[in-house]
Amino acid sequence: MKLLYIQTLLLCFLSTLISAHSSPPSTEGSPCGTCIQDNEVEGIAQRWLNAFATGGLPTLDSAVTENIMIYDEGANNGTTSAYVHNRTELYNTISEGPYGGNGVTNVTYDVVFTFHTCDRIALRWQQNEYTTADIGYGSKVAAGKYIEFKGTDLLTIDLASKKVENVTTSADLLNDYRALGYNLGVLNPS
Repeated sequence: MKLLYIQTLLLCFLSTLISAHSSPPSTEGSPCGTCIQDNEVEGIAQRWLNAFATGGLPTLDSAVTENIMIYDEGANNGTTSAYVHNRTELYNTISEGPYGGNGVTNVTYDVVFTFHTCDRIALRWQQNEYTTADIGYGSKVAAGKYIEFKGTDLLTIDLASKKVENVTTSADLLNDYRALGYNLGVLNPS
């Protein structure tokens, strides 16, 4: 897998060198594709987020590559290794997680802001959700309570498909868990 990635990078580099001497410069049709354009960023970011929204799981194939890797120290017990290694693992993580289940429903996402380079998008997002009667974990929060929290993702985009292939993410889950009524064993900041 690493060898294929290195070969693809070399092809992209060579394509860029060749296109620098031709007119107009383009990598269209090469394995690396063209850089993300300003008008594509919002759509790529929203497709990524929508896969986690209530009912959004069927859109996962259009949002991520087969070999998606996700890094999240909070979800991986403080380690920096990937906790998702492919689309199947991500599908299972979403279907088993709190995204529209396990105590919350009507999960939606807003893009707060983005900025990007050729193949990366920095994404600040907000998750919106409503509690259900099935929160569990000793929560006494009533069903129907609106909760929102924010997070930040650094997305690496496969330029040929314009799908997300690598993510480093961080979310304000402590405030989310507090709002859901979980006993975290720490005092609420006041």
